[in-house]
Amino acid sequence: NEEQLVCSLENGQVYTLMLSNSEIMKPDEMNFDVLGTNNHQGPITGMDMCIRKPLLVTCSTDKSVRIWNHVDRTCELTKVFADEIFSVAIHPTGLQVLVGFADKLRLMTVLMEDLRTVKELGIKGCRECAFSTGGQYFAAVNGATISIYNSYTCENVGNLRGHNGKVRALHWSPDDSRLISAGMDGAVYEWRLKDFKREKENVLKGCNYSSVLATPDCKTLYAAGSDRKIKEFEEAPGAGTQVTKEVDVGTSLTQLVLLPSIKVMVAATEGGNLRTYK
Repeated sequence: NEEQLVCSLENGQVYTLMLSNSEIMKPDEMNFDVLGTNNHQGPITGMDMCIRKPLLVTCSTDKSVRIWNHVDRTCELTKVFADEIFSVAIHPTGLQVLVGFADKLRLMTVLMEDLRTVKELGIKGCRECAFSTGGQYFAAVNGATISIYNSYTCENVGNLRGHNGKVRALHWSPDDSRLISAGMDGAVYEWRLKDFKREKENVLKGCNYSSVLATPDCKTLYAAGSDRKIKEFEEAPGAGTQVTKEVDVGTSLTQLVLLPSIKVMVAATEGGNLRTYK
């Protein structure tokens, strides 16, 4: 109708401008509106799903943390920081987030339009962190070591050691009795938290894993890595944990999240986009 201009940018963001405004040539009147959602301006490096609310939190190389409502498909909060962000996690209540920076890991409270720091931990360059299903614990990666903390006191209650490379992904079981991890050494481990011992393992040399998750019963694991494939793992009698299925997705996936319905998997790409898989 020649009254609206639509333009797209290199980062994939689309904007609209109303041409019917007679004062459009004035700087204060030329206002572009975002069409759709305000996306990240770089690769998504961290993503986590809230258990009790329809919220999804992401962070990116654009130094921002965004909280999304995956039911309304809207971005509810955007916070831009001065420093680079490596990882993010959201508490089951949706009231707190963990954000990993170059110098520290920060526990932050979610406000209406802001994130406020309440505790800082001396973990430099934390590439992965995750709250437990019940929210009473959180795990944070420090190189090849996984540290478990009390969410309320931030006290270190145990450490998991066994990876030969940097750990890149964590996933808690629904009852918080086990923790799944994957790393750049091509290893996927399942840890027993009552004694902090390794229970299951699968090692594929040459594959650098970026994300891992499990079904509620922990019988099936999924992982994505540098080979651009989503792998499905299951326990084989007498053979340990084996790869049972592979799906070539054609791009590098940085994060995987399984929706509570278990029927849809959300995947973040290195291009800053979100995909869904059934």
